[in-house]
Amino acid sequence: MTFHVLTSFHYFRERDMTDLVEQLRQGYGGDVHLFADSGAFSAATLGATISLPDYRTWLTDWRSIITTAATLDVIGDPIATARNTEALEAAGLTVLPTFHVGTPWPVLEDLCARYRYVALGGMVPYWRRPKELMRWLVHAFRIARDTGTVFHGFGQTNLDIIKALPFYSVDSSTWAGGARYGKVRIWDDVRGRMTELQAGDRERAHRHASQLLHHGMDPALVGRRGFAIRTDGKSDEQFYREDAMMRGSNGVTYHRLGLYLAHRHQVAPPPGWDHTGTCLYLADTHFKNFIPAAAAVGAHTRKDTPV
Repeated sequence: MTFHVLTSFHYFRERDMTDLVEQLRQGYGGDVHLFADSGAFSAATLGATISLPDYRTWLTDWRSIITTAATLDVIGDPIATARNTEALEAAGLTVLPTFHVGTPWPVLEDLCARYRYVALGGMVPYWRRPKELMRWLVHAFRIARDTGTVFHGFGQTNLDIIKALPFYSVDSSTWAGGARYGKVRIWDDVRGRMTELQAGDRERAHRHASQLLHHGMDPALVGRRGFAIRTDGKSDEQFYREDAMMRGSNGVTYHRLGLYLAHRHQVAPPPGWDHTGTCLYLADTHFKNFIPAAAAVGAHTRKDTPV
């Protein structure tokens, strides 16, 4: 089994990526696939810019441990995005071209004619309009069907959408939101749905006790007021234990969702890749979130693997 993570140049440019991957391998106890993204969308929202030479150097420096890399996209400018893709390819790098919501369809038709793996971006602003986004995606998948091209969906973990459409890969930063907002998520393979619990809700924690245990959570702690929150009288050791439990269990939930999607869609890998999709990458801006997730997913995987 493989642990999938997505990191961006914008947030990890100063990080020793070899050290990051090695720590994740040790925590998970297995292979780690690293998806590298420029973080252009995040940078734009913060008023920052990303230079092509800097991104090219970063990808080149860590190419031996990067499994998949996306181009430096320029939102709203397909011509500039194409220029960046060509420049990165000229440097000997393999990158996914990116097509954004709102870009004319002939651009996607051309990309699908030339590439077997393309990223779809610009979807995050449509999370409140899933039906509109679904219509756009269905049209994109129809274009890709003629060439056998597969898609990566940036920030796409709307369950209705990813259960219906056979993405080769998607990424989610939602998994780490639980620790920020006190949300515990558990995945149900049989029903194909996710249940969300508010930490401190003793009744619901008791009702879902068996599932919480399966996800590496202590139901008694989850149902206790102040779970995974710094409070007076709580030791640092207890807080860190609860915090790691929260982050780890949500990592397990989305890892299990990824396994469910891979089994459901069984998307054949494009040339150059070897994993059957759908592959779900855990995305985050902080290294500290990945470590407990890797350890929890590894422990869960070993528990579920027959001896």
